[in-house]
Amino acid sequence: MISTAQVKKTAAPSAKTNAHLKMFNQAMMSGDGATAIIALNYYVSEQGNDNVYADTLAMLYMQQGGYMQAYYWADKRLAAKPDDNNLLEIKGVSLDKMQQPKGAIDIFEKLFAKTKSPYHAYKLMELQYGIKRLAECLSTAMAAEKLEYKPDYLMTYNFGQQTGRTYLQAGVYNIHALALYDLDKKAEAKIYFEKALALDSTFALAKQNLEALKSLGAGAGKTTLPESNQQTVSPANKQN
Repeated sequence: MISTAQVKKTAAPSAKTNAHLKMFNQAMMSGDGATAIIALNYYVSEQGNDNVYADTLAMLYMQQGGYMQAYYWADKRLAAKPDDNNLLEIKGVSLDKMQQPKGAIDIFEKLFAKTKSPYHAYKLMELQYGIKRLAECLSTAMAAEKLEYKPDYLMTYNFGQQTGRTYLQAGVYNIHALALYDLDKKAEAKIYFEKALALDSTFALAKQNLEALKSLGAGAGKTTLPESNQQTVSPANKQN
């Protein structure tokens, strides 16, 4: 997924003669994303939409949390470059953040079919699980299980008020287990929670879910797993 380094790489063409691009480059060097966005808006309004800086504008808006604007620019640029994976990803993430999971699922289904990326598989599973498309989530999980995972494939997740970090494959196993649990396949769910913890014994979400599942088996009166299962893999934080 997209990183700050990719923003800089996308904006590689020389900016020696244009005042707006000089401002953009200066803002990027100082980490001032808001000013960089302003500079690129001036540049694109002056030069037109058909250039690489419109792509960069979409990336910057997404990284700054301007998901409606990121969607606007990604969608506009996809009209000219319909198969651009970075733009598709920006559009999919933006739809998710704007509470349009069905549209985001359509995008990530297309992306995963093209890239076979573990990150795209994870995001697709997360979206499918989020709206209880459980059979689809399990199908994606089975495909994800066949992919290659490297030790530096990492993700962040929220646990209460805290943020944790774990292996991407552990996150895939955790969502796989949640879908199995919701389909009343508790024994299989337990196996996948344990697989997640075998990869990372400190993975707080999987640990909490496994403990809750064991409590259910012991007749402790609980009927659902804890609600704090939503995991995040942010393009700004993700490691390729």
